[in-house]
Amino acid sequence: MRRTAELHGELAAIADDDPRWWLLAGGAAVTEPWPARAGYLASDGEPGTDTFIGHRAPLAADPLREAIDRARAARIALREVDGTLPEQPLAVTIARRERAVTEPSALDAAAFAIGPHCVVAALDDPTLLHQLAAAARGIAPPPWRGPTPFVCVSIGDDPIDTARHGHRRAWRAGRGPWLGLGRAGDLATVSTCHLVVDGYGHACLTGRIHALAEAAAAERSARTRLNGHAALHEGDPHHLHLAPHALPPLPPVPGAVPLGIAWQALDGLGLRALPLAYAVGRILHRTAGRPDARFSPTLQIPVAPGRFDDPERRKRRAMFALVSVRFHAGVPEPFEIFEARARAVLDREIAGRGLCARLVAAARAAPTPLSWKRRGFSTARPRWLDLVSDVLGGRTCVSRIRIDAPVPPSCAVSSPSRLASPDDPIGASVVTVVDDGDRAAITVCGSGLAGSHAGARALLDEILALTAAPTDARTEVLGASR
Repeated sequence: MRRTAELHGELAAIADDDPRWWLLAGGAAVTEPWPARAGYLASDGEPGTDTFIGHRAPLAADPLREAIDRARAARIALREVDGTLPEQPLAVTIARRERAVTEPSALDAAAFAIGPHCVVAALDDPTLLHQLAAAARGIAPPPWRGPTPFVCVSIGDDPIDTARHGHRRAWRAGRGPWLGLGRAGDLATVSTCHLVVDGYGHACLTGRIHALAEAAAAERSARTRLNGHAALHEGDPHHLHLAPHALPPLPPVPGAVPLGIAWQALDGLGLRALPLAYAVGRILHRTAGRPDARFSPTLQIPVAPGRFDDPERRKRRAMFALVSVRFHAGVPEPFEIFEARARAVLDREIAGRGLCARLVAAARAAPTPLSWKRRGFSTARPRWLDLVSDVLGGRTCVSRIRIDAPVPPSCAVSSPSRLASPDDPIGASVVTVVDDGDRAAITVCGSGLAGSHAGARALLDEILALTAAPTDARTEVLGASR
């Protein structure tokens, strides 16, 4: 009974009480002490857990060679980072059967999507450039019978609202890469699946791939200047150079779900999670249409488990904390009161004693198939879980990714916990700040309220106004023009 009462108290502290909270708390209290079963719960390798991080980069004069450079940069980055992120092996591909699993990869084969074709080849194959040029001219590549490619490079322009699915262009027969490289307008993008890597690892990989690809491009440019253009193409009767405007258009990714997206760079230090959560909670309370409600809709805040003085903690799989802003007669509580309560919630989650940590522990211990558990965490969850997901999934995820390596101001997009529907026009959104200590950027993406680029832009503007954040009026905002 003690565990049940504790869990019920945590639920009643963030949302209006409901008799079903006793059922949830009681069920979790039963299984929480049982031995945990293996398996990551928050993703089953489905498109709903795809993400991308992108930064502004000039169009390459030679997109085919740039694609090979980026794939090789990704391989180097994966080999450097693999093994440094707990519970996140990177030298893998994904196979989806009754549930998604990862399979080891030697990182030798890469896929390149060009127009309607997908060239899969060994990354060190000396004929690779010729194969890409042939596909760009409309010649279908031969079938690939080797290992699953570890990366898919989309050569062309993707719409930003579905760019997070780019790696799925190389999926065949339920197998494919979790990593994708592409472009969306003036953004160079790195897409991933959350089954394999969390936001911190994704941001670190993105920065490293960017640095390695830039170095490769600079080296190739220097060789061109030194040897002359003709020498670069010596032995190449077709001059395998294709201008970006000559690329065939990329077809849509099957099953892609568009999101509204807006982002911009921030002047000075990036915004912190709790002021953002407080601002978003006030906005959600207003848009929910219940001015007398005592709580805003709940918000998720990812937290890294472990001691604050542990330098490795940010590399671990994130846990989630759930908070809400309290209201009295339509007036929000002061930020200082919200902040103190939210920090206590974060401290409990970091220590493994919080509501989400305990519910996840109970779910992992439950004697049910892993695929069922994962479905309960996905946007395809059964309808009878709607009340639970409305509170535990939150209406907005507010994330701040602080990394130690330099990274350009970055647009960071991931799928929200729920998609809008005729019965639920508000949907959900994700607010992400990526901050390397010198440069930062904020992104809003989502469905429903933020389900169009204009809607995401309006939400971002209101968040910045409520947090009194400095903005860079010179920064072009993506989304409105796409």
